Amino acid sequence: MIKRLAILISLTLNGWAAGPMTHLYLGEKYCDAHHFSEEEKEAFLVGTLFPDIRYITHLPREQTHPPTSSLMEVREGQTPFEQGVHFHVWVDNVREEFAIQSGIYEKIIPYADGHPATLLKFIEEEILGGFYDPLPYSYIFSTPFDEELLYATSQQVYKWHMMIQLTMRYSPSWLIWGLSYLKEKPFGISNQTLYDWSFFIPECARSEEFQNYVQQMIVHLSSYRLQ
Repeated sequence: MIKRLAILISLTLNGWAAGPMTHLYLGEKYCDAHHFSEEEKEAFLVGTLFPDIRYITHLPREQTHPPTSSLMEVREGQTPFEQGVHFHVWVDNVREEFAIQSGIYEKIIPYADGHPATLLKFIEEEILGGFYDPLPYSYIFSTPFDEELLYATSQQVYKWHMMIQLTMRYSPSWLIWGLSYLKEKPFGISNQTLYDWSFFIPECARSEEFQNYVQQMIVHLSSYRLQ
């Protein structure tokens, strides 16, 4: 069970989109900027992490990631949960544009083994974990929201919530260190590369260059929320 969960968690960190704690951190800032009530904030945050449940449900990406190109579309959501879903997609898009324009990918390509987007996401989440504590929001992932059950079974949602709570507690470098000893290759990366990354990621997280990149990314995304 633990092994399967570790592999599933790693899948949520695969690919070019933002990681779960990045979504949670930015979602919290958005809610605070727009003066959400606590109830609205809880629904929004569950919604903004929900789209990547597709790694469990195997739904096509477009079913959980509705097209969203502006914050106006986020605000047009009918419920806080729906707004959170749209905010997730907006963050994915704007964050990736920023990463490409910053030139940060060039710094990690020699170490990425053909997976620079995945490696960058790990580094971002590692750095964020150094100054952001998501555990105060762990309780909102205790039981399924009704809107989650429109897309997934209660069993799938409970599993998803457990994965989110585990990512709140463990750093990406620790997670992939453990994965490097498993036979499975959840996203086609060799055990040796995962092992090497488990040490390379904390090294990057201590680097002023990567810390500045993450801070600038947050500032860039935050500047949109106040418009």
